[in-house]
Amino acid sequence: MSHYLKTTAAVAVLSMALAGCASAPEPSTRLITAEQSLMAARADPAVVQMGRTSLEKAGVSLDDAREHYMDRDEDDYIHAIRMGEGYVALAKARGDQMKAEAEITALNAERAEIVAETRRLEVARAEAAALDAQLQTASAEARADQSDASAATSRALAAQSEARAQALREELADYELKQSALGMTMILQDLQFATNSAVLTSGAQGRLAPLASFLGKQPEARIQVVGHTDAQGDNAFNQDLSQRRAASVGAYLASTGIDAIRIETLGKGESSPVADNDTVAGRTANRRVEVTILD
Repeated sequence: MSHYLKTTAAVAVLSMALAGCASAPEPSTRLITAEQSLMAARADPAVVQMGRTSLEKAGVSLDDAREHYMDRDEDDYIHAIRMGEGYVALAKARGDQMKAEAEITALNAERAEIVAETRRLEVARAEAAALDAQLQTASAEARADQSDASAATSRALAAQSEARAQALREELADYELKQSALGMTMILQDLQFATNSAVLTSGAQGRLAPLASFLGKQPEARIQVVGHTDAQGDNAFNQDLSQRRAASVGAYLASTGIDAIRIETLGKGESSPVADNDTVAGRTANRRVEVTILD
């Protein structure tokens, strides 16, 4: 740093002296350029490390060149500045060589790592291929076993489902039953309500007693209660009436201790007839409540 300041000051003094003295030579662009090149070389760690001696000689030569230039000693000036420029170039060349060798070393190390990694990948691929073959064999065997197990499970589930349906039929023998997509459905055509009302009669409550008893013994069972009407009267009224009647059945069951969260209610009005609405018997069949034990 001190040499940098010294050199900078010297260049400045040289320029000022030459500018202030009418007999002094004009500033030397070549000398200034050489001084700046020397300063740049001294700022490069690799150049300093590899060309320290050359830099020192360059500094001495450029100092001599400055003096010869001021003395107008052309031959000595040219010789000194050439020496200084040559030493700077030599130092830079050695620094560049050091950088190149470091890059080569790094590249060789990287190449060796790539080769090693490639070999590891080849080994890994071979191991993966062998493992894949083993897995395919094991998978084929597992599929065969699974197929056998699935068939056995299907048979067991079918038997279980049939046994459950039979148990329901026996438990709820007081009701007309049918198997639906949702589960076992009870058709309550004789459930009595007040005319055009959703209020259950005492007889209707008694009719629901076996269902309430069954649900009390099956705490995991969930049900869907659906109300239906015939086609007489206004469609909107029938829809509302069917919904209220389903809700009334659900409320009664809940009052017996069944958790209301297990009970789903909805009304379908006259939209799902099971008989002809043009006859008394058909309208009677259509006025019903269906309760499904959900699977």
